[in-house]
Amino acid sequence: MLTHDDLKRLASVTGPCLTIFQPLRDEYSQVTRPDTRIGTAIQEADRLLAAKGFKLAEREDMLRPLHKAASHTEWAGRTGSVIMFRAPDFTMVHFWPEALAPRVHFGQEFLVLPLLPELLSNRDFWLLALSIRSVRLFRGGRNGLVEAPLPRGVPRSLSQNENFDRPDHSMKDRAGAGPSVGNMKGVQFGTSSAHELQPNYLHDFFKAIEHGIHPVLMADRQPLILAGVTRELAIYRRVNAYSPVLTGAIHGSPEALGMEALQTQAMELIAAYSAMATDGTLREMDEAASHSLLVTDPSEIIEDARIGQVDELIVSAAAAGLEQREDSVNWAALATIRNSGRISVLSATQLESGVAAILRFRSA
Repeated sequence: MLTHDDLKRLASVTGPCLTIFQPLRDEYSQVTRPDTRIGTAIQEADRLLAAKGFKLAEREDMLRPLHKAASHTEWAGRTGSVIMFRAPDFTMVHFWPEALAPRVHFGQEFLVLPLLPELLSNRDFWLLALSIRSVRLFRGGRNGLVEAPLPRGVPRSLSQNENFDRPDHSMKDRAGAGPSVGNMKGVQFGTSSAHELQPNYLHDFFKAIEHGIHPVLMADRQPLILAGVTRELAIYRRVNAYSPVLTGAIHGSPEALGMEALQTQAMELIAAYSAMATDGTLREMDEAASHSLLVTDPSEIIEDARIGQVDELIVSAAAAGLEQREDSVNWAALATIRNSGRISVLSATQLESGVAAILRFRSA
């Protein structure tokens, strides 16, 4: 299954680009072997390249890694589809969980548009596990959690934080002694309880974490899920400047919960988030329209995507007008990904042209 990182890699490649979608099982018959089906798709790609003017040696060089992948893959028990992306000096092959319509596409960019509805319905996410003893950042998806290294300078625990002074653990100060205390040099008195000081202490600790990981999150802008005890999560939300962050969270000590429970609860939260995404996208579009930041003209969207103005590209997968604009909308999607924008997919036909965009700013 593709990840957002894979999409970013695909978006960085320019043509000539060959894309192959091939289901591993026939919809009506199970007779044809998967490797035979893949071989047939590669033969079709060879004919397409020949029609585009590629010489025999060029076609062989282009298709050699795909033949190798087909012959060195264990196909037994595989279902769904295989997706192949090939360009000079670039090859990517993945399995896809659903049966895709067979397709061989050639262009100056890879074809990713048909994959976006399924990919974004199972979107990746960030998971920040917070506690005073351990701070861990994970990149998550349905395939599991992968720990991401914290940037240099981000405290891994409360005891490692050096961005502010440690509190006075004695909770005491001294004052000069008056006549009534005899020969004593000073009198100790309590200034504040540990319970009163700790929120400010955690505020600075979490602020240092937020400041350090914010560039990492912005470089791959996926929803952020927080995990931790309720009181600490509330403090972190007050210092957080990243969006989107889920309103729901994983409550409890991350160390006590363990990785399996973190993954399970994170997937439940992201599934609920995805289900509400359509309503949220429509609200965002209404708000953007009120500020003259919503664009629905496909040609204008292409230009805005080219210069990096698109903050969010909205694709209506079922719209009748999308099919005839597939190549241009596909290009806009890749340009949006290259410029760290977001993509949302509407399952209904709210957009007649099949595409809209929310801009970062409106140029003069």
